[in-house]
Parts: sequence; C-alpha cells; structure tokens
Amino acid sequence: MNMSEENRKTLAAYDKTAQRYLDNLKNSDSAKDPVKAQKKRERFENALKKGFSSLPTGAKILEVGAADGVNSAFLESLGYEVIASDVAEAFIKALEARGLNAQKFNLLEDDFPKDLSGILCWRVFVHFTPEDIALALKRSYDALLPNGRMVINVIDRANHDCDAQWIDFGGDHAMGADRYYAYYSGSEILELINQSKFKIAESWREEGGHNNWFVYVLEK
Repeated sequence: MNMSEENRKTLAAYDKTAQRYLDNLKNSDSAKDPVKAQKKRERFENALKKGFSSLPTGAKILEVGAADGVNSAFLESLGYEVIASDVAEAFIKALEARGLNAQKFNLLEDDFPKDLSGILCWRVFVHFTPEDIALALKRSYDALLPNGRMVINVIDRANHDCDAQWIDFGGDHAMGADRYYAYYSGSEILELINQSKFKIAESWREEGGHNNWFVYVLEK
C-alpha cells in the first residue's frame, strides 16, 4: 500500500511553504498572547508526559512532523533520546538550528530508525485519508519495540460539514497553498485503531475552539 495522492500533494505544499509556516508560528495569535500561549503549552506538555509516562529515561522517541522542534526539545528535556523528523528542508534546518537530532522522514514510505520506544504524531494524521491512517498505524506498530507507545490526534468532525477538504487558512495562518484536511468521528477513528494491532492505553477529547481533537495513546 502506498500513501494517498492527497497526502503526497500536501507534503509537496509543505515543502514549498515550510519557511512561511515557521514564520507564522512566531506571529500566531497565541504568540501575541503570552498567557494564553503558556496555558496551551502546559496542557500539551502534560499530555506528552502522560502519553509517554510508561517509557524509561533514555528511551528513543521519534517525532513525526516536528516542524520547529519545540515538542522534540521538550521530550528531550524529560530525558528521552529524541529524533526530530519532517519532510521539508526548511523544517530540517530549523530542527538542526535548535540543536536537535534531525532526520528527513516520511512516515508512510521511509525506513524507521532502529530501537524505537515511542512515536509522536501530533497534528499529522489531520492530513491522512483512512487508508493513510491504516498504513501509518501498521508501519508504526511494526517499528516499535515491545510495550512501545504512539501518541496521535485527529480532528473531531463534529464541527465540520464534510469528511475532508482542501483549504488554506487565512490571516496569520495563511501559507499560500491548500492542504488536505480530514475529519473523523469518534467511531471512525476508533474503528481504524481497532483494525490495527495497537491497544488503546489512554484517550481523551480536547476542546480547541473551531477544531476539537481526539487524542489517543496507543501501546504495542
């Protein structure tokens, strides 16, 4: 099974506009409101702590779609050995500039690093068709060591009137290129997970304004 054409075109869009994406992160609404940004960051860091809490210090974690590397740097601060990966050259340069172990990596096609205990895919599955998700879960399961964990999230379809769409956001988030976004009901994403070999260690739903999220901590 190969990645979908939707994902292939989305990756190409990121490759062309990655620097603008990085610039947008610095100028986002959250960045302009330090208190809001800090609260949002604390919630996310607590989610990462909870998601990988079963892994020992020094365990190797791969972040897929690391972008500016903030998440990878936090995982490193917890004592994990982190590989920060992405597909666009601008992202790789940003990761290296942060001093991270950066690697160009496509979750649906490339060979995984060896001896992985954890995989973080935060806001990655939002660009995946159901077939992409099934492939990503299978490849990730096979790549993880026994008792390894994978943390993923997807957008809840409840606030959307379509299953998927091509869109470029406006304002501070505009990138000048449409990307494919897929939305899932709780039953749909649960069915895809149940079709894989993963067990669900924990799950929760996050409120996020227009987009609400399903978060899953999966265990091998």
